[in-house]
Amino acid sequence: MTTSTYDLPAAVANVPLAQERFAATLATLTDAEIREPSVLPGWTRGHVVAHVARGGEAMVRLIDGVLTQRPVAAYPGGPTVREAEIELGAQSSANDLADEVYSANIQVVHAFARMTAPTWGRQVQFPTGAYPASRCAWSRWREVEIHHIDLGMDVYTIESWPEEFVACHLPHELAKLPGRLPSNAAVQVGPSRFGTGDVVATLDGPDAAILAWLVGRVGLAAPALTISGDLPELPPWS
Repeated sequence: MTTSTYDLPAAVANVPLAQERFAATLATLTDAEIREPSVLPGWTRGHVVAHVARGGEAMVRLIDGVLTQRPVAAYPGGPTVREAEIELGAQSSANDLADEVYSANIQVVHAFARMTAPTWGRQVQFPTGAYPASRCAWSRWREVEIHHIDLGMDVYTIESWPEEFVACHLPHELAKLPGRLPSNAAVQVGPSRFGTGDVVATLDGPDAAILAWLVGRVGLAAPALTISGDLPELPPWS
């Protein structure tokens, strides 16, 4: 089991690489393929791509707020407006969606390049709460890599995730696992036990598959996992 910890330079360096891989996959999609179901229930691939584009724009807004030292919402108008924008974007053509992602990707890279050690430490307001601005880099890296597999394309699967991505993010997701388990449950993941319950299930397999399970991509993870006992269903991941 890898135990590498998250670090900001790794995230900043890997965001453009992840974005480039995602954009390369989008360049192969036709209008018919963009309308096909994604891994996410109720969402087409177009929804996933629109979400990634809007997510990039949100990160740029937060960084701009940090640099101008003014409060900024990641998604002005709140969840309702955010969902409406994704729904609208999902109806766009494959080429238009690819262009939106390409534009957002460039803006993200330029925004991150303007940051310094002190500004990365300033607080920003995510929909889930206040965090250091460094979360923008970690979040963008995570979002692009995870939503890339959500497209459900053979060209990019959990096995395609870079080792550095898995090594950086797996420890953080494992640390959150006890709080997501039912009170009577515990899960043995490799050599480590999580949770204090008496009902123990064991889970083993490649780190990428374990990470996929932790972030709610159970169907993508299952073929590579060895499971013993009744593995508890985790609440929705965020």
